[in-house]
Amino acid sequence: MPLITALNLRREDPLRKIEESLSQALSSNPDLEIRQDEVDLVRATVARINVDLWEHPARTKDALQDLAERVARAFRSVVGQERKVKVVIRPYDVGTSGWVSF
Repeated sequence: MPLITALNLRREDPLRKIEESLSQALSSNPDLEIRQDEVDLVRATVARINVDLWEHPARTKDALQDLAERVARAFRSVVGQERKVKVVIRPYDVGTSGWVSF
């Protein structure tokens, strides 16, 4: 199960808006077959949001790379474009993971 982690959150960040934006980004590409009801956002602390994604044949390395960019853009759309963000989507097979850093 790939784990998506959003780091660099601040206490003043609007977590509800970030969660909504990330959830929409995760389910916005029909090719990945991610349903919004299977996106489970877990806040480990104020500084982190974790999302577990089920592995699926449609979720290729290229698709996960695109998804990482969507999630990073969604995060920045809420907290500001000047914020640095790193999104890593790590399936069990590191060779098929997607990641991006803005």
